[in-house]
Amino acid sequence: METLIRVLKEQWIRAKYERQEFMAEGKTVSLPGNREGFLWKRGRDNAQFLRRRFVLLTREGLLKYYTKEEGKGPKAVISIKDLNATFQTEKIGHPHGLQVTYRREGRTRNLFVYHESGKEIVDWFNALRAARLQYLKMAFPEFPESELVPFITRNYLKQGYMEKTGPKQREPFKKRWFALDPQERRLLYYKNPLDAFEQGQVFLGSKEQGYEVYEDLPKGIRGNRWKAGLTIVTPERRFIFTCASEKEQREWLESLRDVLSCPLSPLHLLSEKQGLGVVLLAEGRKGFLHLGSAVKPQSPLCFPWPSFCQGKIQTLHITARKSPRPKFL
Repeated sequence: METLIRVLKEQWIRAKYERQEFMAEGKTVSLPGNREGFLWKRGRDNAQFLRRRFVLLTREGLLKYYTKEEGKGPKAVISIKDLNATFQTEKIGHPHGLQVTYRREGRTRNLFVYHESGKEIVDWFNALRAARLQYLKMAFPEFPESELVPFITRNYLKQGYMEKTGPKQREPFKKRWFALDPQERRLLYYKNPLDAFEQGQVFLGSKEQGYEVYEDLPKGIRGNRWKAGLTIVTPERRFIFTCASEKEQREWLESLRDVLSCPLSPLHLLSEKQGLGVVLLAEGRKGFLHLGSAVKPQSPLCFPWPSFCQGKIQTLHITARKSPRPKFL
């Protein structure tokens, strides 16, 4: 968050006093629309930053990028519906670094990009936010813009290294990079901070559903190098971690408890405004999967059923809140 504020503040000052972008008399600055340009993107396999052409189509709700300037189709077509963008300058190692994430086949795909110009990367960030806002306004036309703004983009609540053991809790502790997404209630972990995909994730439900986080390790379990432990308890299993210091342990505990104390649905703001809020969770062999929310009482209760869930679902959990007019139930 501090990095994001610093980058935006620097570019706002330059825009006002150096480029005088707010000084045009009688002109209205319009929201960013379609955008096209080149960014340096980190390769998925070779870890090199290469120049790639990006195209944002706001009306279509798509972001595309190309490995060749001309003659071939896009390398990836990304839906704005699942997109997030956040400044990650320290992780990427560049003062104008941006992390773009989206859902791909049930996993989180990370793109790490930067531009030499701070203005250019901030303009891209604002264009992506504007496209996301337009999508939300179309998807939820009954809500004022002020209530949709918190869902445009999001930052990780905490990131850093911890060590984890496996499901049997007899496996060796291995060092992994963790990122806590509070809005989607997921703790993702990676072998390295700049990996394209996560190795796994832990869904964080609510305390009422039996999710808890405890200080220290269960009796009989010892960490490898790090001794400051914490345990996440879910309805299916325990996840055991160790931190490099007691300070890191306290920060992780506080962040995890903040998420567990919030309402279940990541769209709780929208659910509270509607007559019915439904959260669908599929409980499989590897934990809980948040499939989606139905928040329109006038619509059928329809949810996407990802192909990767077939044959893996054991139990379906549906929680609903009645409205004063339950005629649609």
